[in-house]
Amino acid sequence: MPNNFSGKIILVTGASSGIGKATAKHFAEDGARVAIMARTIAKLESLRAECPIPDNVLVIGGDVSVEADCKRCIQAIVAKWGGLDAVIHNAGVSMRGSAEETEVQVFQSLMEVNYYSLVYMYKHSVSSLRDRRGHFVSVSSMMGKYSTQLRAGYTASKHAMVGFMDSVRLELSEAGVHVMTVIPGFVNTDVAQNAFAPSGNRHGVHDQAILAGLPPERVAQDIYNGMKSRKREAVSSHFKERFALFLSKWSPSLLDRLLLKIKVT
Repeated sequence: MPNNFSGKIILVTGASSGIGKATAKHFAEDGARVAIMARTIAKLESLRAECPIPDNVLVIGGDVSVEADCKRCIQAIVAKWGGLDAVIHNAGVSMRGSAEETEVQVFQSLMEVNYYSLVYMYKHSVSSLRDRRGHFVSVSSMMGKYSTQLRAGYTASKHAMVGFMDSVRLELSEAGVHVMTVIPGFVNTDVAQNAFAPSGNRHGVHDQAILAGLPPERVAQDIYNGMKSRKREAVSSHFKERFALFLSKWSPSLLDRLLLKIKVT
């Protein structure tokens, strides 16, 4: 019996590490043809070599914050394989610092990398996804649902992603395209180290909460299961983040009080 995504053509952005890398491997092991995109080609080539059938993996170097790179990525996939069944847009960046002390350029960069890249990928892939009644998936965050201190620019960009996905889900409902937002909590990746500091430089420090987070492979499995079931959202987190999500809907003032008692770094 074939696997669920065997032979399907899937793009994973931000695939050089973390959730993106784990997700690309998961689908490759399921028999999919996987295009992997990130800025660091050497890491993508290493990932390609780890996959069961390297010839079924297409390496595409590029910066998702540049529309021309996103367009070129989609064009390369269609040229090689004739179409596209799924986009899993995972690439993103975080921040550490108060809104008051953070440079305006950091806010702009966060929107370019996290939000505008999603728009670019959607605009250039939606035609093929319509043709194949495929999947358009974005990896947002719990910070797309509620906010904490020291994350203003990051949470704004992730809220924008959730809003965009909620809108295009409705627009594509009659076309049969599955639109799913992934909502991870803390995941053990390099997201904190790679985050922007207030100056715009690399933060370079791990958070303890991140180190205690879910393994990326767990999130990859949740993405796979969510796509298989064509879920609206796939929440992937420990209980405490899920509880905070519950409070954000039903008692936001209580969540505010709890967050003010927590040391956020």
